[in-house]
Amino acid sequence: MGIKLVNPWWLRLLSNHFSCLHHHNNHRERPRRTLKVINCDGQVKIYDRPVHVAELLNQFPKHMICRSDSFYIGKKIPPLPMDDELRLGHDYFLLPQQVFQSALSFVTIASFTNSRLVKNAAASQPFHVEKSESGSLRLRVSDEFIRELMEESKTKDGDEESCSGRVCTTPQLQKQYALLVGSARHNWKPKLETIKEKKKRRRKILGFGLKRKNKSAAKNVKPQSKQKIKIKSSRKL
Repeated sequence: MGIKLVNPWWLRLLSNHFSCLHHHNNHRERPRRTLKVINCDGQVKIYDRPVHVAELLNQFPKHMICRSDSFYIGKKIPPLPMDDELRLGHDYFLLPQQVFQSALSFVTIASFTNSRLVKNAAASQPFHVEKSESGSLRLRVSDEFIRELMEESKTKDGDEESCSGRVCTTPQLQKQYALLVGSARHNWKPKLETIKEKKKRRRKILGFGLKRKNKSAAKNVKPQSKQKIKIKSSRKL
């Protein structure tokens, strides 16, 4: 019996990236004058000024903020403290508190995604192999891959909402439907028609009523007592 090697999906993804370590480019890009905050439903908010963490968390309770480059396999995601300030030129993620309670693993990532996204994940370079200060290698999940996961969940929720029985799916159809319903409400009036009775039928009904009236009157009249006539016999005894 031979030994069968199991090649899971995450190992296939890593095989494309183990050949070279992730290094920063020598040329420096121009620093951005904005910062991005990506929500868990895929919405992106852009700020042109530094923002305090407490300012955002007041709007989103039970959430935490982390940097986009802080997702490492086998480690917990470090949240930013309340008094920290989001800096220009960086991307941040706004996630629920339960995401920060356990260490990030391949199983956790697999539970967030589906088979279609896993097949296309290799093109987005989901993992980076980095060298820590102590010299050990660590695996970082790219912010592009995390962003794709969030956009995928947003698209899925949008598809479920559109398939929940909604007929007018385009703005043009919604506009036409509103015009049709509005015009029908304002222009509709009940149509009343006069009822014409036939003369013959009316005469029969009247005659039948008179007959019944005469019969009832005849019943109420008491019969007169007949006068008794005494006949005297002319015979003499």
